[in-house]
Order: sequence, then structure tokens, then C-alpha cells
Amino acid sequence: MIKKNGKPITPMSVKYMSDRIHVKLGFPFYFHSLRHTHATMLLEASASPKEVQVRLGHSRISTTLDTYVHLSDSKKRQTADLFDQVSS
Repeated sequence: MIKKNGKPITPMSVKYMSDRIHVKLGFPFYFHSLRHTHATMLLEASASPKEVQVRLGHSRISTTLDTYVHLSDSKKRQTADLFDQVSS
């Protein structure tokens, strides 16, 4: 990818833009957080853990599941509802 001026987008360019977004939104924003969101959303949309692992380029599935995937509030509610169904 390149910038409008034709120069390559560097990691420092991404960090700079992330910092600008952080200031503009008024809460912490880190570009790398999007990888975590990406992994979580894929699993919630029924992608397999292996598919997410490969997509993120992790050599171990434990890295994907233990570090990158987080439970959303809606998923926590779904799990509680599921328990209600199986325990009734």
C-alpha cells in the first residue's frame, strides 16, 4: 500500500495515524487492537479456530485462542442462555 503522495505506508505511518485517531476519539486506540477484534469477530461468525489461526499467521493455535480472542458481552449472554436451555 502507498500513501497519496506515492510513498509506502510504514509501521511508523500506521502508529502516527493510530495516535491521531486516539486523540480525535478521546479514548485509547491502538491499531494492533484491530487484530484482536478481527479474530473475535471471525470466531463469533462461526469461523473455525484453525481458520483464524492461519489467517492471523500464528504458528500455534494457543496463541490465537489465548491472546487474540476475547469474549464479547453478547457471546457471554448466549453462553448463559445455552446453559439455561440444557439445565432445564
